[in-house]
Amino acid sequence: MRRGVLTAVFVSLAWLVPSASRAQEEPAQRRVGVHWVDGAPAVDFSALDLADRAMREKLASGLPQTLVMRVYAYAESGQPIAMAPRSCRVTYDLWEEVYRVQVEEAGVDRVESFRGLDGVLRRCLVARRFAVGAASDYAARGGQPIYFAAIVELNPLSPDTVHRLRRWLARPAGGGRVGGGEAFFGSFVSLFVNRRIGSAERVLRFRSQTVRAAP
Repeated sequence: MRRGVLTAVFVSLAWLVPSASRAQEEPAQRRVGVHWVDGAPAVDFSALDLADRAMREKLASGLPQTLVMRVYAYAESGQPIAMAPRSCRVTYDLWEEVYRVQVEEAGVDRVESFRGLDGVLRRCLVARRFAVGAASDYAARGGQPIYFAAIVELNPLSPDTVHRLRRWLARPAGGGRVGGGEAFFGSFVSLFVNRRIGSAERVLRFRSQTVRAAP
């Protein structure tokens, strides 16, 4: 009788403990606007839900904080096509009551000022016509199904993450094509399911609906 009870208890507990397969789930899907301009995609989406109260307080603390966004384009197989990053280093000037944001993305490296935190969050966490690669990256994929996926982080805990992003943005083409076998720009499974990138204080991952590349 006692053995039967213990067996039932262990079975019940097994349902409460997430297995490795459950932990390796695909990220949530959200609608992403996709606009094709001369054979290259530009995407629209919001990641403002990353900014909870604790994050807002941290950004207003006066200490430098880093927001990093990476947007990937993937073939239906999960192999990467192109990647576009954005890095925002946010510092609140307590004396002048203004936010200074060093924004780095393709073709942009400048300091912008904002009076309110909402403006900072819109600049760093909202994509509007955000280009992901060049027309040459998609030239052989006309009409084929593809999708986009994003990783948005507050303060990546590995300094190597920000270093690689800056090195990527320093390329003459400003990023775009994924190549060289660098794991940082890996497959959908490695980045979004197995999550082989170092952690951050807060992370948001999601993928888009499937769309077709411009013919």
